[in-house]
Amino acid sequence: MSPADTRSGPRIALLDSGLSRLMGHHSHFGQGLAQLCAREGVSLTTFTAKSVEAKLAPRLGGPVAVFARSLYQPLGNGDIYDRDWNDFRTGRQLYAADLDQSGLEMQASDLIWIPTARPREIAGLAEWLLKRERDHRPRVALGFHRLLRPLAPGSAEGLTHRLATDRLAEAVGRDRIFPYATNHRLAQRLAGAMNLGIYLAPLPHFYGALASPASPPALPPGDGPLLVIFGDPDARKNGVPLAGIVREALRQRPDLRFVIQVRAEADPGLLELEKLRPVKLVEGWLEEDAFVALIRAADLLLLPYRRERYADTISGPFAFAAAHERPAIVPAGTWMAERIARKQAAGVAYKRDAALIDALMLAADRMTKLKAQAAALAPRWRVWDAEALFRLVRQWSLGQGTGKLRRVDPKPPPGPR
Repeated sequence: MSPADTRSGPRIALLDSGLSRLMGHHSHFGQGLAQLCAREGVSLTTFTAKSVEAKLAPRLGGPVAVFARSLYQPLGNGDIYDRDWNDFRTGRQLYAADLDQSGLEMQASDLIWIPTARPREIAGLAEWLLKRERDHRPRVALGFHRLLRPLAPGSAEGLTHRLATDRLAEAVGRDRIFPYATNHRLAQRLAGAMNLGIYLAPLPHFYGALASPASPPALPPGDGPLLVIFGDPDARKNGVPLAGIVREALRQRPDLRFVIQVRAEADPGLLELEKLRPVKLVEGWLEEDAFVALIRAADLLLLPYRRERYADTISGPFAFAAAHERPAIVPAGTWMAERIARKQAAGVAYKRDAALIDALMLAADRMTKLKAQAAALAPRWRVWDAEALFRLVRQWSLGQGTGKLRRVDPKPPPGPR
């Protein structure tokens, strides 16, 4: 980034080693922020994975492809006792080395923003900053919306979060770090591990216009309730026998219709469903306009995700459904169910996997009421979006504080027993 840039306010360097493909939440946020900064006259340079797709680059405003290793690429060798530590140690060194080759030059008034932060990248940034003069070390914003590994007291993951935070604080000072999370449970876990207050910030989603210009994928014939199942269903995301659930739902209510997102290597039983007239399969990722169009064509979303995976992890399909006035069926004990319980979004939560069919039937019976609730709640949901997040981060980077943004502080450790 050139110091000669004359656009308004602090310059922003977005560092995202997970940004390489046109699809997914990294692409969504990177493109949306680039468009917003261009509109607002804010200087933004996005630093991506070296493997960034050529068709994505123009949408990011001319990114710098610098990171040789993906955010999700494991780097640790060894057995179960030292693999996580080796991943952290190797990852921070490689991340710092990539930044050495990036050409990135910043001032104290600028901002570095890591929208999907992990300990090895945080520590790598700290090592790189410590080689700079102190008056060339900018403020740093760290975003958290999921944990790639469990974060528990005494865990290697907890230790690496603490070490990375301490190293970054050494580089720039704790008061020049803006860590934020998308929900209270995640913020609590991070605050304890990092020994740092974590702000509760808006979701990193740009919802755009209510009416999408695109058309949804082909829909099943008929006019019965349309249920859409997103998330490229696999064992990592959901643990329910989805094919059997769809067949049983159709046995109980033949007027139901389903559109299901799948992978080419999906379970054969799931792929067999397309032989049924009320079922259509969509293979792979959807372009964002088509994704939104399909949500708006749906009556209900069915998201049968694993509870333990989504206890504090946000769901893009759920967030877009809430923004576009659609209720969802989700498992209890998840971030999605908490939003429904707090009357922030509409839907039905089921307590046991065996109760999913009952929840589906209940939601179909109450569909009109649920959609009316979703429509009433959507305006408030849409306000707490990535544009609001940008304005809060920018306000903080200008030294204007965080206003009334809630912060979760670490609890003091328990006393001796």
